[in-house]
This record gives sequence, structure tokens and C-alpha cells, in this order.
Amino acid sequence: MATDNPFSPSFGVSPPVLAGRDDILDDVDDALATGPTHPDYTTLFIGVRGAGKTVMLNAVEDLARTRGWLTLSDNAAPAGLLARLTRTAAGLLSGLEDADPERRIKGVTAGGFGVEFELTPEIEAARDLRAVLTALGDALAENGTGLIITLDELQSGDLGELREFGSILQHVTRREQRPVAFAGAALPQIEDTLLSDDAATFLQRCSRYDIDRLEPRATTTAIVEPIEQRGASIDATAVEEAVAASSGYAFMVQLVGFHSWKAAAEPTAGITAQEVAVGIGEAERRIGRLVLSPTWRGLSEVDQRFLIAMARDDGESRLTEIAVRLEVDTKYAGVYRHRLINAGMIVTTGKGRIDFAHHATRDWLRNEAAYASTTFPDD
Repeated sequence: MATDNPFSPSFGVSPPVLAGRDDILDDVDDALATGPTHPDYTTLFIGVRGAGKTVMLNAVEDLARTRGWLTLSDNAAPAGLLARLTRTAAGLLSGLEDADPERRIKGVTAGGFGVEFELTPEIEAARDLRAVLTALGDALAENGTGLIITLDELQSGDLGELREFGSILQHVTRREQRPVAFAGAALPQIEDTLLSDDAATFLQRCSRYDIDRLEPRATTTAIVEPIEQRGASIDATAVEEAVAASSGYAFMVQLVGFHSWKAAAEPTAGITAQEVAVGIGEAERRIGRLVLSPTWRGLSEVDQRFLIAMARDDGESRLTEIAVRLEVDTKYAGVYRHRLINAGMIVTTGKGRIDFAHHATRDWLRNEAAYASTTFPDD
């Protein structure tokens, strides 16, 4: 059996084919070419876990590097973000200012100018971030390039630090027009925290892209192209089943692809529907452990009870019926619907109707002990 599996079911690891996101990346690339006046020069990617937000940050960094830009990436958490950014940015600036031909170059981008230097722990971290970014922006502007800062997990960052970071970006990028771009990624609950904060107006004004589920055509591309690039094939029925099982969920696409390839006796002879069925079964077991279970543990008891009430239905649920099962009014149930949408567990399917964001959730819940022990008035 071929061992060079083309799929990458790991969080934050870029897939072999980034399908369905071309329009977003074209917008960001156009922003980098245009400069700070472009609305997408500062951008937020918002989506549930496993939707591909971190992958989008990776792709944006790649776009910047092809233009010879420097990249500065970090996670918003833990605390100390501003000190980390200041230290790293100061290191980049020192590398540009250093005339010593013996300085160690970490990497050169395709553009030839974007150089990243191996940093040493002695770099002074006390320099003000705004001053450092201003100086770095000036140095890069002279060479026709820039810097992009990417921050992941914004919803977990310290609110005070993120407010200050946004204020610094507003001065350096928008007011002073330095070539310092920004892309951040966050879970949907950021809409109710940072993006609702009166003191975080700059981040609220960033362009926002919802990293939603992939359309069936994009899902097909994400499954078929990596297989064909390895000189293998997959039959049409198998593709249809893999697409349906993935529900357009980017991480699930990689899981299904990976385990279908692994189950195949000989991928170059064609991956069959039977082999894909094996791959889907394994992918659904993994999605429960890797995504659903951790999310479930972070929910309140009422959130969990809401989901169990939904799992009583074989298809989409009506909010009015869920409210009856929970013995609450529809308005109260709507509050929890909103919370669970932001948690990435459910989606709206029409007026007053909801369903699980991933179809594997229903079967996973029905196998949980909490499901069997929970009763409702209509049971």
C-alpha cells in the first residue's frame, strides 16, 4: 500500500489543497499590493474549531512572503502578548539595521528582500511596540516591502492587551500609513466579547471573513486533487460519500481523506466506496474525540441539555419544540441557540429551525451517558 498519505488531519497544518478560499485570499493579496488604504489590510477570520482559520493565517503569511515581506506571528494567549511582539519586532528591526555581514539569516523569501533573522534571547524587550513598528515600517517602506502580523486564538487573549494592540495598529497602520498589515483568527464567541467592547474600536473595524463550511464543489476538489496528485484515483460514488460525510467541515475533509487513503488496499488502483466507508467510520470516531468532546466539556449544563434535546430528532429541530422539551419559553431557548451557534455546535437551517453543524454530532451524543440519563416532558 502507498504510504505517502497526502492528507493532513492536524489542527493548524495546511492541507495539500486549500480549496474554496481563493476569493478571500485574492482580496487579502490585493490589500497587500494596495497598501494601508485597502479595507482588507487588517482582517479577521472567524470560524469554529477545525474550520481552517489557522490555515488561512498560514496562507496569508505565504502571500506576504512571496512579496518579500517579513512575517510576525503569535497566539493572543498567554498574557504578555505586547512584550512578545515588541521583542520579536525589535529583533527584525535589528536584523535590518545590522550591517555586520556575519549576521545569521534564518531565511530569504521568494522576493529576495524579505529576510528573517535568527533571534537571540538578549534582544531588548522594553522598547515600545508602537515605536518599534513605526521604525520597522519605515525601513521596509524604503525597500517597497512590509510586515504582516498574524495573531491566532484572539478570543483567548487578554482584553486589555488586545485593546492596546488595536490602538497601536490604528496609529501605525491607518494614521501613519506604515506598511504594517494584520490578520487575526478567532472563534465566533469573539463577537460577544472583544468585538463588542467599546474600547476595541479598531479591531471592530477590521474586515471580517466568516470561515464557513466548504461548498460541495470545493469539498470535492479538496478530496480529489490530493489523491490525483499522488498518481492515485477515487471512484465517483466514493467521492460523493466522502463529500457528504465531511459536511464541508475542513478538518473532517482531511480526516475522511486521510483514513480513506489509509484503508485503501492500493490507492493507485483506485480508492473504492467500501474503503471510503471504512475511512468515514474512523473519521467520525476521531471527530468525536478531537472536536466534539472538548467542546462539550466547555459547555454549560443548559447548553448540553439543549443539544441532547436536539439529538432526540432524526433531522433538523424546531426551536419551539426544543423550548417545550426544556420547559422554557422560546426567547430563553433563543439565548442558548445563539451560544451554541457561536460554539460551532449548531447552525440555523431556516426560520425557527436548527440542526447540528456536523451530522456526526447526533450519533456521538446518542452514545453519551448524558443522553440516556436525560428525560424530557414528551419522552
